[in-house]
Amino acid sequence: MLPLNAESWKLVTLLAATLASAAAIWGTVGTERAPLRVQWGRYVDALNRRLRRLHQPRNGAVIGIGQILAAFFLVGTAFVLRMPVLLLGLPLAFGAPYVVLELRLKERVVKLDHQADGFCLALANALKATPSIGAAFETTTGLMSGPVQEEMSLANKETKLGLPIHEAIRSASARAGSIKLATVLAAVLIGRQIGGNLTRVLETTAATLRELERLEGVVRQKTADGRMQLWGLSLIPPMIIYAIHSLDPTFFVPLHATFTGKMCLLGAVVMYILGVAAARKVLMVDV
Repeated sequence: MLPLNAESWKLVTLLAATLASAAAIWGTVGTERAPLRVQWGRYVDALNRRLRRLHQPRNGAVIGIGQILAAFFLVGTAFVLRMPVLLLGLPLAFGAPYVVLELRLKERVVKLDHQADGFCLALANALKATPSIGAAFETTTGLMSGPVQEEMSLANKETKLGLPIHEAIRSASARAGSIKLATVLAAVLIGRQIGGNLTRVLETTAATLRELERLEGVVRQKTADGRMQLWGLSLIPPMIIYAIHSLDPTFFVPLHATFTGKMCLLGAVVMYILGVAAARKVLMVDV
């Protein structure tokens, strides 16, 4: 075994201190009703709910412990190596997993919205071959792929375990978080309860969803130029300020050296933020 140099010993000591600190905090959180334990439980539950919606193993506690260890490691490294800049990584260590899960959920909902009309039409065709909604769901699930296939497979498994089909459909609708898929499942539930030609209802629903998808595409195309202008208006002022400051560092001194300048600067920042928010509000067109 090769001898460790001074820097290696520092890193080994830092890792040991990180693990010891994390273990000490974990052991002193108190009873189950202690505030720290309650907040920890809520955070882990929030992570597990998002992991469940993504059909991933519920390892919220593992993710949380990893965040704590990463935060201790950053603090210890910044202290030992005297690099305070590493502390800028703390927000990333604490917020990155939650943000990543939220982005993945939004991406999944978009995919579910795109697949909703195809699933609806496939379900309508399956109902032409069999009058059983459960059998039609199982047949349609085998023809689909992606998020819709995952959600419907889970619903089929729940029905096989004894859950009533309407409860399984409601659970899938709430779990998916897609308005368009929820519309399809609501049409199935309503048609099942009140009777009528469910196949025709689903075909009409699929056509409506396709038309809605087309209109959303038109809106995105018409507002694309406006979004590019919004990005330009948002980025140009900071770029101009940076360029002027690079050419003449004393140019903006009156703005932060005098009371009048500070008031003008505050007003300009407020107006800039309100302008960007108003432009973004105008471009948020909903079909």
